[in-house]
Amino acid sequence: MHHILITIVVVVAIVLIHFSYVDFRFRYREGMAWFWLLNPAPPIMWFARLTALLPVIAAIACPFFMDLGETYGLIVGGLVLLHFITLILVEVLEPR
Repeated sequence: MHHILITIVVVVAIVLIHFSYVDFRFRYREGMAWFWLLNPAPPIMWFARLTALLPVIAAIACPFFMDLGETYGLIVGGLVLLHFITLILVEVLEPR
């Protein structure tokens, strides 16, 4: 039971962190709608979208393959950090 609750809390935290960062940083470009619905999107945007989904998938899958411990936190935290780096690159590399 603890694994399920921890997984749900981690997924919700990742989604809320993503929403707050994207909405704040890209507000001048329509926020979340711009990030997820821009089509055709440049390659860096697709990579940022992929890295947004990776921590959620890892948060859901890791409890089934490993114990919830330090390694779980490092994997999910590293993927969230990778996502933030790609969001910064989207902001820097994309013209306004």
